[in-house]
Amino acid sequence: MESRFFKHGPFKPGSPEGSSTQQQPQTGSGEQKPKIYVVLKTLNSEYFQFIEAGAKAAFQDFNVDGTIMAPSNQTQVMEQVNMIEDLLNKNPDGLVLTPSQPVAVVSALAKYKAKDIPVVLLDSDVDWEDKTTFIGNDDALSGQKAGETLAAKLSRGDKVAILEGISGTPTSAKRVQGAREALEQAGMIVAASEAANWDRVEAVSVMENVLQAHPDIKGVVAANDEMALGAIRASEAKGKDIAVVGMDGIIEAIESIQKGSMDASIAVKTYDMGYKGVENAVKAIRKETVPKQIVTEIDVITPDNAEAKLAQAKGLLGK
Repeated sequence: MESRFFKHGPFKPGSPEGSSTQQQPQTGSGEQKPKIYVVLKTLNSEYFQFIEAGAKAAFQDFNVDGTIMAPSNQTQVMEQVNMIEDLLNKNPDGLVLTPSQPVAVVSALAKYKAKDIPVVLLDSDVDWEDKTTFIGNDDALSGQKAGETLAAKLSRGDKVAILEGISGTPTSAKRVQGAREALEQAGMIVAASEAANWDRVEAVSVMENVLQAHPDIKGVVAANDEMALGAIRASEAKGKDIAVVGMDGIIEAIESIQKGSMDASIAVKTYDMGYKGVENAVKAIRKETVPKQIVTEIDVITPDNAEAKLAQAKGLLGK
């Protein structure tokens, strides 16, 4: 992979040149490092490992005393809430958070506002007017792209299924809504839409049940790649060749696309999300202006570009 160096450090693949890496607020040599905590939904998913990698790069580039932590699983909502509240005892200068359940964290975040500690939200937004900014994906657009991509491989009137994330979470709801609208507009019949909680193993079981009830299913949109990989496993076990489109662009999904198992993935630039989260927390600590919302870009990964996208993704995680 080509290495390019600028005034403030190396260009980060996946980050637009001239944004994160070229307009960095500088920390003077005699100035104390800002203490920033990054609390993610989990670290057992590659999606959040990309966010972690971006945040770590920003710690270095912006001279931050940074710490990353997360619950054992993204369903552990109260574990994350307790984590956020406990961090107040460590006197942080800023918090970067991917909230597991947006409604559940509001009371904890209000305590940060009371102490004038900036809070940057990533991945899932919170209906809380005192947030510094929300940096995330346009999930409805991701769902739309996934639906359009699947529909282009099928015929009008074909039956399809949707695998949802955790019920009630905004990310899942928006992705599913975008996918459903695009599929129905293209003339597909959404025969089933079931939650598999972002989990590959659960997706295998859910997909087996869907195939049992609807053996003529021709395609699947999964709200993340883990569930898409589970859907493929269940379909192959039943000897069915079904078109599958996932979302997120994790490494194993790109490899599956290369092998011809998965048809496409709508990739979210989560590395950028983590990098920009720390970058804008630093700006807020320095009382610089931060936009209220920053939307990250998406990529449609197909067999045509999978090789290049795989090399880039592996580079970001140091693989």
